[in-house]
Amino acid sequence: MDSPQTQSPVQPIKSLLYWRKSKVNGAATVPVILSLDPSGVLSMQNAELRTIFALPVSHASVRFTSWGTMVVQAHGQQHDIVGVGASMSPSPSRAQLAELGTASGGNSGNDSNLGRLGSAGAAMSAADGIGAVAGVAGGVAMEYAYYRGLEAIKAWQETLPLAGATVKKSSMKAMKYFTLAVIAALAIALVAGLLIR
Repeated sequence: MDSPQTQSPVQPIKSLLYWRKSKVNGAATVPVILSLDPSGVLSMQNAELRTIFALPVSHASVRFTSWGTMVVQAHGQQHDIVGVGASMSPSPSRAQLAELGTASGGNSGNDSNLGRLGSAGAAMSAADGIGAVAGVAGGVAMEYAYYRGLEAIKAWQETLPLAGATVKKSSMKAMKYFTLAVIAALAIALVAGLLIR
């Protein structure tokens, strides 16, 4: 009779995410690899794959905001982690991309194009002389990047409590409500403009 296989209670996951070191300096939002290994160690590595923090996941305190920021308290320090970089964020390093290429059994999450999509969208909307069409195209690209990054953050929100971290969850719907409000405002402005004519 075969003995049942024992499974690790920790589901490993590895993602390319972005560490927002500053709320005002987009260039300080840098790519990192966040990992949870099968032994239950949560770690974050920078572009050179140097460890920023590593601790048992049960010692981590994590809060998810309505905008999709994962706020990790590790060794007494707060790390704001987001799913997509700012328009001025550096690209993921070759070492990070290689590390994600070797990820097995985990979720490699974001692809390296995420930050580039946000940058391309911002550049398109700001620099293209085509006007409204470029603005819409840039906005769509940036929103696509945001939601792809949000999916990676949501995967962590589901994984971390099961692994033993102290987690405060969020529905992460702030962008959805913001987008609906902008669409409603544009529709009202359009109708008002037509009525004035």
